[in-house]
Amino acid sequence: MVAASKATVPTITDQASAMQLSQCAKNLAGALAELRTASQKAQEACGPLEIDNALSTVRKLEKDIQESKASAEEGRLRPLPGETLDKCSQDLGNSTKAVSSAMAQLLSEATQGNENYTGMAARDVAQALKTFASASRGVAATTEEPSARNAVLDCAADVLDKSANLIEETKRAVVKPGDAEGQQRLAQVAKAVSQALNRCVNCLPGQRDVDNAIRSVGEASKTLLNESFPSSGRSFQEVQAQLNEVAVCLNQSANEVVQASRGTTLDLAKATSKFGKDFGSFLEAGVDMAGTSPV
Repeated sequence: MVAASKATVPTITDQASAMQLSQCAKNLAGALAELRTASQKAQEACGPLEIDNALSTVRKLEKDIQESKASAEEGRLRPLPGETLDKCSQDLGNSTKAVSSAMAQLLSEATQGNENYTGMAARDVAQALKTFASASRGVAATTEEPSARNAVLDCAADVLDKSANLIEETKRAVVKPGDAEGQQRLAQVAKAVSQALNRCVNCLPGQRDVDNAIRSVGEASKTLLNESFPSSGRSFQEVQAQLNEVAVCLNQSANEVVQASRGTTLDLAKATSKFGKDFGSFLEAGVDMAGTSPV
């Protein structure tokens, strides 16, 4: 606009109008320069405020999760319109990645000691945690098992608490970017956030049941480390018939797990849980066979 005004001045025949336009263009250029300077100063001053606002937001989210847990214990937690277990589980998985990415950016800016960019990064972290908290509540509201519901909300609250600690630590670290002790504390708190996020993902109904099945298979397999296998007292034919029966069940369970991996979270949870039980039965029958078989 300033350039266009200056270019127009020579084309105006009325001298008074030309002088007035020229002066207005100069005034506008000066005002824009002052506005740019003021904007830069305001942006620099808002860095610490952004960090404080982000911290307040995260603490409020933590309080909201605690209220959701209280509602769940009273049987009043209900899913919002459009929320399903699969959708919320997917949202939770995606939001944990977004939080991790935002946290990495926050750490980078805090390490460099730039308050302005650290404030913007803290704001992005708070925004990512909003989505995370909403997805966590959705998973809890659409989960039928009380223990799984409580586990998700507890893990979400832990993530928010440790995230707030990280933001507080970045606020201190950005003032002393070269402080070795401060950088060490920052790294420790960041690691705690990462571990809390992993625990939250592992609490998802499908993932949780898969992990439980893996653990049950591992525990059952330890039986094979025994040096001897006692006999149950049944005949060889009876034990062999049972082994064949549980082997068929285990094979069917394995096929169901493969099919469930393409289905819903609830399908996968049921299939993996059944597989873990059938594997235990198969191993028990195998050990019984080993104790019954002649040496």
